[in-house]
Amino acid sequence: MQCYIIPFAFQISLVLNIFLNTFQISKTSEYDPLDLFSGSKERIHMAIKSFLSTTQNNFRIFVDGSLVFGGMGGGADSVHPNETEKCLEDLSKVTGLQLSDFIELLSEAIFKSGVLGKLLATQKLDDHDIEGAIHLYYNIISQPCLVCKSITDTELLRKYSTLHSLPLDKSEKIVRDFLISATAKDCSLMISFRPRQSGTTDSEYDSVFLDSVNQSYDYKVLM
Repeated sequence: MQCYIIPFAFQISLVLNIFLNTFQISKTSEYDPLDLFSGSKERIHMAIKSFLSTTQNNFRIFVDGSLVFGGMGGGADSVHPNETEKCLEDLSKVTGLQLSDFIELLSEAIFKSGVLGKLLATQKLDDHDIEGAIHLYYNIISQPCLVCKSITDTELLRKYSTLHSLPLDKSEKIVRDFLISATAKDCSLMISFRPRQSGTTDSEYDSVFLDSVNQSYDYKVLM
């Protein structure tokens, strides 16, 4: 395993399914997943600003491997509202970037990489959900469907019998797509940055140029 040491890195953890009755939150988040996945740099910019105002375990920033913003806990607010401003001031001191520059850098990298479009396409692979995939699972293991045994609705049985009549290769594809999609719906996205050295023109990493500080940054996206 290779280890890359970079001046600063941050991790975005996207939690799109939040059970509000399980955790207590001090403030309703302004984050809208439709902004983040819109494909518009301006709306991505809005989503990141909302992460910074109400994190709720959706957004974490690491500097040299140390957590500087966000929390590692469950569904409650990751950063107490009274501590948010200080965390952001500390972040600016360490990275040398003003908050507006930092948000612009992250927005540009997310937009340019196209990673969220690929993630969304993967999430959409499933078109049967668990209610359909479970029947196809029983097709694959060649066992009587326990779900159908408990159903008394004739219309539903007729609907699911169509699924049970699918050939094995089709059943395997649908279940595989369901599992891949379910994984993509509950994943974290990590983006690491480092300032590109002056005069360097070739790199194995993609890069973005930040006009406000006249600096190029290499970045790498991991899911």
